[in-house]
Amino acid sequence: MIIRKARLGKSMVLQELATRSDLSISFLSQVERNLLTPSISALKRIADVLDIPAGSLMFGAESRKGGIGIGLVRRGNRKRVVFPDSQIAYEMLTPDLRRRMSVLWLKAPPHGESGPVFSHDGEDAVIVLKGRLKIEIGGVWYELASGDSLYFSSELPHRWRNESAKPAEVIWISTPPSF
Repeated sequence: MIIRKARLGKSMVLQELATRSDLSISFLSQVERNLLTPSISALKRIADVLDIPAGSLMFGAESRKGGIGIGLVRRGNRKRVVFPDSQIAYEMLTPDLRRRMSVLWLKAPPHGESGPVFSHDGEDAVIVLKGRLKIEIGGVWYELASGDSLYFSSELPHRWRNESAKPAEVIWISTPPSF
């Protein structure tokens, strides 16, 4: 439903989305009708074509408006994103992406990294709970250790890297929600 709504909002036919995302019309039609659950990489390709945050597709947020004022997320009920062939894991600490911010628990394995730099609207805050994490913002690297925090405009190109031989655990806050 979210993909269809975003596609129609851009006056895009299914064929155009299929061509631009390099996915079949049949596959996309089944995804739009909730008959298939796409992989994270397929969701990312769809989100890139539709110019929307991939997280809004991964966590099922249709709208940031009209949400309830309280959202309790129990430890065992967190929504998780795990990337294929990777030990990087994100857990949602907020109930969904319909809020004014998202709070993620990032588990960065030794020598793990987020990939190429990216940017998005808003601001990010990072708090290192365990281990060390390097974050590149606008071409400058910042090294954070346990207890350190960093706040920045997420419109600046950024990425992270764990260069140590030990895992890092980080709280990553984004406003507005982005993934």
